[in-house]
Amino acid sequence: MKGLTIQLRLTAWYLVTTALILALFAAGSWYAMRASMLHTVDRDLKFRVAQVMPFIEGHKMNSLEQFQSAFSSESSTAVLGVFVQVTNDRSEIVFESNILRSHRISALPPASASGTIDLSTVGRWRQWPIRVASKQIVSGGVPLTIHLVQPLRDMLVSLREYTTYLALLLTLAVIIATNLAYLVSRRALAPVESLRRDAEAIDSDHLSSRLPLPPTDDELKRLAQTLNAMLTRIEDGFHAVQQFTADASHELRAPLALILTATEITLRRQHSREELAQTLQTVQREALHMTRLVEQLLALARNDAHQNRTIFERVDLVRTTRETVEELQPLATRKGIHLVSTVAEGEVITCGDYTQLRRLLVLLIDNALKYTEAGTISVTLAVCDSDILLEVSDTGIGIESSALPMLFNRFWRADKVRSRLDGGTGLGLALALQIAAQHKATITVTSQLGCGSKFLVTLPLLQEKEC
Repeated sequence: MKGLTIQLRLTAWYLVTTALILALFAAGSWYAMRASMLHTVDRDLKFRVAQVMPFIEGHKMNSLEQFQSAFSSESSTAVLGVFVQVTNDRSEIVFESNILRSHRISALPPASASGTIDLSTVGRWRQWPIRVASKQIVSGGVPLTIHLVQPLRDMLVSLREYTTYLALLLTLAVIIATNLAYLVSRRALAPVESLRRDAEAIDSDHLSSRLPLPPTDDELKRLAQTLNAMLTRIEDGFHAVQQFTADASHELRAPLALILTATEITLRRQHSREELAQTLQTVQREALHMTRLVEQLLALARNDAHQNRTIFERVDLVRTTRETVEELQPLATRKGIHLVSTVAEGEVITCGDYTQLRRLLVLLIDNALKYTEAGTISVTLAVCDSDILLEVSDTGIGIESSALPMLFNRFWRADKVRSRLDGGTGLGLALALQIAAQHKATITVTSQLGCGSKFLVTLPLLQEKEC
């Protein structure tokens, strides 16, 4: 059934279920009808036994001649039309009706001595089955068993007719149910098919389109809402990729244009050694900017594709922070910025990738250096409960509160002119956010325009037997 449509599968399951229920109902109905017929026969036989017993006991018959004489000449309604067989205690036939003799009915088993009426069925159902009511009496001091017989042929004929009608009705009911199931499933799945057609019409040129919501609050409406939410995420991602591609192209085009312009001007005429050196410095500066941009783009792409091999180990953030601050101290000194660090005593251990965590700290300090003309950049490392608090604060230009939600977007800059001149790519904070996410850390920012910014990284403190 895997190759069938949902509509055909629903129809097939409905057909199987309906057919099974109808078959069980038909079987139960057939057995109930048979039991009812047998009950009617048994009730009739018991009634006849109640009439025949006084007749036999009143004539005190115990020989073949007496039975033949009584049953052949008696006009009493008690024995009219009765098929009877009388056996003694040795299971020998004392008397039997002519019809039983013609069908060669053998001696029937004696009844129980309790005096109750025993009921049984003798003979095969496809031949000449009979229903027998047997009761033991004592006539003239001789124990006898009286067997009253009722042929079941008429009952079997009625059962066969009932079976035929039942089979025909069952077949007709299954056919009707199948057609109804097909129509109902088709009508029930029509909104799904309409939803599919609407979804199929949405392509990259119409990502803003949304699926219509059904008026009823059911599963179909929730499915449409889920698909619309998915389309929104796809549209946001698609636009983000478009914007990312445009920004990357723009960032790469600027240094390439400078390199081409510088080389073209240089090749047009003879230049002095100093002029050539200045041109080469321009080309080198722009090439370094492009190299840095490409490296950050590759790092972001690897992180997006989960291809960046992160090696988690025990990392002492105290040593890492001190080493990073010492490495960036000359750069801060050249810009006239006072770079200081305040770290906890002893070791502060976390589980992470040393290279990536060091890169995270470099990105935050480098971002502070770009947007601070003069003043102080403070790097603080502390422990609070089970968290490590790594803070980088500056006294730079600050960020408007409305711009904070866009701070970690790729290629976004608080001051585009300043960061471009400083060699910024607009990717540092986006990469820092990815590194923090890899280490189950968070980055929060507080800033005031003209008063500086503060970046707080919260990392989990290494627990025992971790990492």
